[in-house]
Formats: sequence, structure tokens, C-alpha cells
Amino acid sequence: MDHGSTDLLTGPAARLPEQAPRYPRGPLLFAAGATVLLLAADFGLRAYHEYVEPIPALRRLFNIGSESNLATWWNSALLLAVAATALLAALLTGPSARPGRASWLALAAVATWLSIDETVQVHERLAGIGEGWADGLGTSLPTFAWVLPGAVMALAGVLAAVLWARGLPRDQRLGLLGALAVYITGALVVEAINGWVNRQGLKEVYALGTTLEEGMEMGACLLALAVLARFVIFTRDPASGRLAVRLR
Repeated sequence: MDHGSTDLLTGPAARLPEQAPRYPRGPLLFAAGATVLLLAADFGLRAYHEYVEPIPALRRLFNIGSESNLATWWNSALLLAVAATALLAALLTGPSARPGRASWLALAAVATWLSIDETVQVHERLAGIGEGWADGLGTSLPTFAWVLPGAVMALAGVLAAVLWARGLPRDQRLGLLGALAVYITGALVVEAINGWVNRQGLKEVYALGTTLEEGMEMGACLLALAVLARFVIFTRDPASGRLAVRLR
């Protein structure tokens, strides 16, 4: 599929000799390993804190269910990595390519916004809107109030993503839409269930649900990065030996 791409090192419309693409597996493996370690550290330190000896400082640092900790920072960093890769794809995309630069810039903007939300919890400020909607319907929500407007926003985002992804090759389209599905399932569906569980006072179940939610969000980012890494590929010019990056 010709994307009309511009090679960052060899200039517009330059053609590299056909070589097997090189995918940045090392950074992806590091990111996956760091994610697993964070989830394991949260589980282990929680158990130690609850059943062996209180370790409040370490618990706050690694508590995946609270704010301003390593897990929050890491999730935000993964989303920024998705945004940076999408921005690189926009720079490589030619004027007649589909999806065009605007589409890649839109993906970068959405990922950046989600990263900001992960850090400052913008979505929780939708609680007032959710409560107002529930009052208007004459009902009460059994979970976090922000879930209701969040679901409307998620539905709009899914529809936009499906339309956006139509111009991608099938494997990349399914991969990115799959990553979106995992992210929304964790961030909306699992968290909605967690809200109900929390109201029932099921402390242990809520803790496990929070780990599942954050793990799904991080896993979705890793999946998106893996898909994008097969789209923005690296080759080496045999004549100059320089590393070049282009779109698949």
C-alpha cells in the first residue's frame, strides 16, 4: 500500500532498496516488562502492607488504584508514546496518502488528551454531569456518576475510530481497533463494575478489579504501539549505511 510517504533521512519520494523491515522490538519488550513489573509490584506490596507489615510510603508509590504514583506516570507515558508514533507517521505521510496527515494528527491529539486525563483525572469531573442526567431520568446510578457521560463520549469515539481506520490495511485496522476496544473495556466497563463493587464494600474484589482495569489500559497501549511499530518501519540504506524511517 503506497502512502506517499516522505523518508526522514533520504528526502521526499526517495526509494530505498527493498529490505526486510526492522521493528523496534527491544523498546516494546522493555515496555511490556516494565508494565508486568508494575502490576506485580502493586499486587505484592498490597499483600505485604495488608497482611504482614504496613509500608505506607511504598504502598503510595506503587498503588495502582490511586493517583500521583509510578503506575499513573507509566500509563501516561505509554499514551504519550502512542501519540509520538502517530505524530511521526503524520510527518512521514505524503499529501495524497490515505489516511492523511490530519488523521494521524487526530490520533496523536486523542492519545495526548488521554495521557493528560490519566494524570489529572479530567473524566472524574464529569460526575456532576452524570448526576444531573440521572436525576433528569428519575434514577440513581449504582456506580461512579461520570460513567454515564463517559459512555456517550466513548461511543462517539468508537464511531469516529471506525471511520478513521477504514483507510488502513486490514491487519493494522484490526490491531488498532482491538487496542481501542481493550482500552475502553478497561477504562469504562471494568471501572463501572469497580464502582459498584466499591459501593458494596468488597475491598479485595475492588483492588483486583482496579489492577485489571489499569492492566487492560496499559496492555491496550502496548498493543497499539506494536501495531504502529509495524506501520512506521526502519530500514538501512546499504549504500550509505544510514538508518531511515518510512511508512509501510
